[in-house]
Amino acid sequence: MLVTKTTTTTTTTRLALLLLRLAVATLLFHSALAFTRAPLSFFTMMRRSSSLGEESNHDYFRHSQSTKSWHAITTNTNDTTTSADEPLLTFGVLSDIQFAPIPDGHSYSGIPRYYRHALTAAKHAAQHFETNKVALVLNLGDVIDGKCQAIRQHGGGDAISEHVNPGIHAVERALESLSHYTHGPILHTYGNHELYNCDRQVLQEMLNIPFVKEPCGELVGYSSHVFNNDVRFVILDSYDVSLLQRCHNSLKYKTACAILQKHNPNYPHQENSPEGMEGLNKRFVAFNGSVGDLQLKWLKATLQEARDANEKVVIASHQPILPESSNPVCLMWNYHNVLTILREYADVVVVSLSGHAHKGGYERDAESGIHFRVIEAVLESPSPIVTFGTVDVFEDRLVLTGFGDCTSAVYDFDHCCLEAKKMANATL
Repeated sequence: MLVTKTTTTTTTTRLALLLLRLAVATLLFHSALAFTRAPLSFFTMMRRSSSLGEESNHDYFRHSQSTKSWHAITTNTNDTTTSADEPLLTFGVLSDIQFAPIPDGHSYSGIPRYYRHALTAAKHAAQHFETNKVALVLNLGDVIDGKCQAIRQHGGGDAISEHVNPGIHAVERALESLSHYTHGPILHTYGNHELYNCDRQVLQEMLNIPFVKEPCGELVGYSSHVFNNDVRFVILDSYDVSLLQRCHNSLKYKTACAILQKHNPNYPHQENSPEGMEGLNKRFVAFNGSVGDLQLKWLKATLQEARDANEKVVIASHQPILPESSNPVCLMWNYHNVLTILREYADVVVVSLSGHAHKGGYERDAESGIHFRVIEAVLESPSPIVTFGTVDVFEDRLVLTGFGDCTSAVYDFDHCCLEAKKMANATL
């Protein structure tokens, strides 16, 4: 009996050790698997930029501190990708670089701005996009700042010939930083700060924006791009009707004047001020604009094409569209016209991405289920933080992995199925 007892005890001990080893091996396997799925490897996370003089233990690419699943599925970005669940498309996104060759400053409301670091940040974001071979990059506008037209007055010392537009020189430098991404195209929207420096003809040539020349003779920058036969990017021009860089005799300029005259009591002397205005009326300032009638017709026709082709649509614009997603002072003047069309095509429109409101924002439209996300500005992240995002588009969701001050999130597409069912029932 003694021998039997000893054998039993030994067997039990060996079994316990075997189970312990198995548990440790399983834990190490899953840790390694999660490690390999991380957007940046350990070595990339620890990579230093000598141009910034960073310390060796400082993470240059700081991951967003939170992953939010907005009104959506409960999984986070670390457990959504498997060999059986590959994304249809991955793209990079960033907004409001607003480079200027001047010392750091502040916004009119006192928020710090890091004009020179923004250029370095754009370079590192582009390098990340290139390393990870994203299919394309979406730049949501304002690559340079309006202060480029007054560099000396703002403490800048860059020597630029008086015969050269300093805004054009700044765009060239911003594009040089972004040129570290070459794997695919960069789709640009443009914002008010580009227009403080350059006209649309220059932007067409420098940013490769496929402007449309409308019958009135004006250039308008809206376009559509399909990738992998699955995902369509629809770029809207929210400065179609605007005071900025429009001929004063043009209908678009006169329409913009009439809008501001009607809604902004500070126009024309303080046309960028929302003082004395309430609620959504604060959007009627001169650094905003609106989408014209021809562009609205084009938008509807383009979304119909996407519906016929069973595509997923990503809307991109510099100015936000949904009021709840943004400070009202940054909204498109005629956001409601655009929103009405998007709601009509909620079976294909999965998300709307924009910039302009630097702190970012999000809201899911209660009526349509479409996600509206404002991407946080590169400009307002201090060194060594780099703010940008990568986006994985799956069949049933979009996963935004944020870096720096860009918040990570998961947005489901269940509203597309619901809208499709409504349409099918309506035809019965």
